Amino acid sequence: MFKPFENGTESHAIHDLTLENQEDRVSIYGNLQLTKDQAGLQAAKALQAFVNAVVSALENEAHLPEKIDRQDEQEIENPFL
Repeated sequence: MFKPFENGTESHAIHDLTLENQEDRVSIYGNLQLTKDQAGLQAAKALQAFVNAVVSALENEAHLPEKIDRQDEQEIENPFL
């Protein structure tokens, strides 16, 4: 697993859930089913550990801004159409 907000080129997956690291944000997307079994427990603990790491990184930031300014995503034409 990566350290949140460091080395903005890393990603990790928990089943079909993707955790993507960038220097100013962490993206979580996809699908994760937490089943009532050992596999579900392991997946839940992995997700919990990651979210706890994100919260710790944010809490330990000395100068956390109220909100960061993000540039809107630029739409790219599909070259296959």
